[in-house]
Amino acid sequence: MTVKAENVVIIGAGLVGTLMAMLLAQRGVRQVTILERQPEQLGEGAGNGRSFNLTVSKRGEAALAQAGILETVLDKTLPITGRMCHMPGEADRRFLYGDRKKHVLHGVRRSDMNTVLLSEAKKHDNIDIRFNVDVLSLCKNTGQIEARDASSQEPLVLPDADFIIGADGAFSTVRKCLLDGERFDYSQEFLRWGYREVKIPPGPAGKPMLDQESLHVWPRGDVMMFALPNPDGSFTGNFIYPLHREVELHTDGFMTEFFRREFPDVAPLVPKIEDSLRALPASNFQTIRTEKWYHGSKVVLLGDSAHGIIPFYGQGMNSGFDDCLTLLRCLETCGADYEQAFAQYQAERKKSTDIIADLSIANFEELRNGFRSPVAQARRRTNNLLFTLFPRYWRPLHILISHTEMSYFDAMSHCRRRDKIARIFGFDLLVLSILLLSRGKDVTDLLTKKLRSQRAQNRKARATGA
Repeated sequence: MTVKAENVVIIGAGLVGTLMAMLLAQRGVRQVTILERQPEQLGEGAGNGRSFNLTVSKRGEAALAQAGILETVLDKTLPITGRMCHMPGEADRRFLYGDRKKHVLHGVRRSDMNTVLLSEAKKHDNIDIRFNVDVLSLCKNTGQIEARDASSQEPLVLPDADFIIGADGAFSTVRKCLLDGERFDYSQEFLRWGYREVKIPPGPAGKPMLDQESLHVWPRGDVMMFALPNPDGSFTGNFIYPLHREVELHTDGFMTEFFRREFPDVAPLVPKIEDSLRALPASNFQTIRTEKWYHGSKVVLLGDSAHGIIPFYGQGMNSGFDDCLTLLRCLETCGADYEQAFAQYQAERKKSTDIIADLSIANFEELRNGFRSPVAQARRRTNNLLFTLFPRYWRPLHILISHTEMSYFDAMSHCRRRDKIARIFGFDLLVLSILLLSRGKDVTDLLTKKLRSQRAQNRKARATGA
């Protein structure tokens, strides 16, 4: 099918905007113009040192395959088959996502992904990418854009667009113009935590110092660390901490001792940890929701511009790529009725992006504390056991989210219905049994004591009542 449009302008040459440009260019749009505020950067230098590594999940694979670049992207990735949990005073524990061959995420540096997408987009004669562009204003009714070259300050002459796509990220200029003067709800929710990037270099002869098939997690309650592997044997780590503790990062000697105490397996791997942590300002975690994603037939939002989420379900990029496929399908179906296409796109996607935003926040709490909770661990083991025994009928939520193309909304609805039925048939008793088996005699003794105490209280209450 084709998209009935002559000229489309996309504001933002990030991952989502660039992929959308390719999808449109391949489906009949005569000219796609991308405007990007930043100067062109390719290769490892394109990273700003303030990002988590990315993981390509099943829905991300589907979008890249539609654009014909999946294999090119996968060449830059490493397979991630599970989480490695590093707990103090305990042996490291690895939790597989599922089947090692089927349930695989593909880890990649954001800079590598950005380089591949831009390089592939440049191969299309009908895509014009303009870097170093300041978008000064946008008329949402007419689609007129006022922009200038950031270096020369010269105004730019742009084609009249059939419609404009705002893919300019969490601090979107397009979204601000779209919401100006409108009575639509918009929210920006920040966690009280921030993060700083910590690079873990490769060992001698480029040997990785940690397992390369794992997302590494060091949960410590209020603070934690993540690390994902890179093809050169290094790891991109992220130190997460409450922002009210910012002063500690600038106290000489404090973080060196802190890492030796809290992350003893990481401290020897990072030379000059304090210099590494102080290299750049802290980054924030924010969730963005907006009630309206489009205006008439002229402007529509895509990716973080419409629904920014925190990275703790690994779905930010994948969700944005899902947007691309949905918007493309709606444009193909609705022809030149762009307003109808935008309305269908929002109706289908917003309920799912609200779900993944909530799941990402909940998973942050799970990652910080869930590994230390016996009940959470027992529930996770129970889900994995049932998935192993009945793979066609019992798929955990994380499998549906990361390893299928089912919408987030449908995945959550399915699991809620299933869990409700499962509780009727004793799911909670199975969790309790696994908890008791895993915790052993100490837990059994504790529960026995509690039961005896409760019975004593009941006898006393009955005696008093008599």
